[in-house]
Amino acid sequence: MRLLLLPLVLLPLVALAAIVATVVTARTPPGAGSGPEVETSPDAYARARRHAALVAGLSWAALVLVAVTLPRTIPFGPDQGVLLGGAPALAGLVALLVAAVGERTWPRPAGAVRRASLARRDVRDVAPRALAGTVLVWSGVLLAVLLATALSAAPDGRSVTVRPDAHSTSGAGPYPGAAYGLPIAAAVLVLLVATYVTLHLVASRPAVAQVSTADDTRLRRAGARRVLAAVQLVVGGTLAGVLLVTGNALRNAATSGYDVGEGWTTSTDPLAQAFGVAGLVAAPVVLVATLAITGVALARASRATAPAAPTVVPA
Repeated sequence: MRLLLLPLVLLPLVALAAIVATVVTARTPPGAGSGPEVETSPDAYARARRHAALVAGLSWAALVLVAVTLPRTIPFGPDQGVLLGGAPALAGLVALLVAAVGERTWPRPAGAVRRASLARRDVRDVAPRALAGTVLVWSGVLLAVLLATALSAAPDGRSVTVRPDAHSTSGAGPYPGAAYGLPIAAAVLVLLVATYVTLHLVASRPAVAQVSTADDTRLRRAGARRVLAAVQLVVGGTLAGVLLVTGNALRNAATSGYDVGEGWTTSTDPLAQAFGVAGLVAAPVVLVATLAITGVALARASRATAPAAPTVVPA
């Protein structure tokens, strides 16, 4: 069963290495600066939009496919929770790899004369700040929760023990202590690094030929928005799962029952009960929020690259 941990450790690193290699080998125009503005060709822009839509579709299909099929291949056992916890991050890495490869395959003009404007860009120029902030917020909260559960877990790192009173002790699991939390945190950190590398590729790829600087920037920002939408969904979904497991374990461990000789009595730790209920309530709220943010982000990316309506000149 321990051998099943190898994919969780090696596959994210392999995916990250592939993304880095894609960026390193990307061809960037020599010298950055500004040149004569290029007027957008409707046909070239239409090809670019179709390519962007295809890359986004394949990336999201890979994300959904891995996220749905991978958990079904994990057998029951002590390491099942570790693999399930890292599955969303692995699915996100596969989606990022597809997006990174897609950035290398933009359509190129067939004519002898190729015109494209040059402009220096970085990640800050293409990544929407609100969406990037959402990714950082989900990641920060997730890492904080994993730290708290690691510190409060039982010595086995897989359960939690509560003493409702001086006469009883209650335990429950699974609980995301260090045994679960460290692999999940490592997978999420690798995902964040891969996200930045992919966004760097979006920002630094060669400009689309026969497309103006403004329209090329719109395509880049839409691509970055789709990347960040997928990543925030993965991290937010992981956070929701961790909160659900944590809340369920704390609620179950908060109450202990024992025989006092005259009958059965129960004792409840109010703090553990409160944290357990809070986790169970927060989990679906986070999940719904991530789904809503994903829908809004994808809709905005589609609208942002829609071709401008033709101007009607009155006769």
